[in-house]
Amino acid sequence: MNTYKNIEQIENYLSILKNSTFKKELFLKELLLNANKALHTKENCEDKEADFEAMMEVYFEPSDSSITIVDNGIGMSKEELNSFVTESSYKKVEKVLLDNSLVEKELGLYFIFALAQKISIISKKHKEDTAHKFISDLNSFDIAPCINEDYSGTVIYIKLKDEFAKEFTNKENLITYLNDIKEFVDFDLFLSYYDENFQEKIEKIN
Repeated sequence: MNTYKNIEQIENYLSILKNSTFKKELFLKELLLNANKALHTKENCEDKEADFEAMMEVYFEPSDSSITIVDNGIGMSKEELNSFVTESSYKKVEKVLLDNSLVEKELGLYFIFALAQKISIISKKHKEDTAHKFISDLNSFDIAPCINEDYSGTVIYIKLKDEFAKEFTNKENLITYLNDIKEFVDFDLFLSYYDENFQEKIEKIN
């Protein structure tokens, strides 16, 4: 595992975010906007699959205190996954905190960690042969090749901190948040979960 640089500075940013008036659900909006961008990029590829249908999905699991965001967009390379841990990522967070706004997009990994214990990202770049898995907590990270589907795309698994798990693994809350976000995305958006009878349910949001 690799250790983050400037960890004290990162922890300070997260402390400010946690105790600020920022709407915590904005992390979900940011991830879906990133997915939307990835889908646009894939859709504009002349060499995309003939049967390509752009979509994004949010899956929640209360028993695991987790939420997962999936898209079948352009995907990320190993180098792009590694960019999550560069200095530029937390410099963006610093800028937002100083401006007291969230107009800056693509804040990166550190904003997500305001709510998450750890994350796992599996992504395969369009036309690349190998997918990569990025695993991280606040202190360390690792990137390694992994087995994935033939198509490009990204799966972001977020293990939520205890104080946020109930809010972001609640169906009604998520539907409310996604309804507020859907006007900003241009592709099919789904919410999926298992009901009390352990039957998978998939609801189209837009």
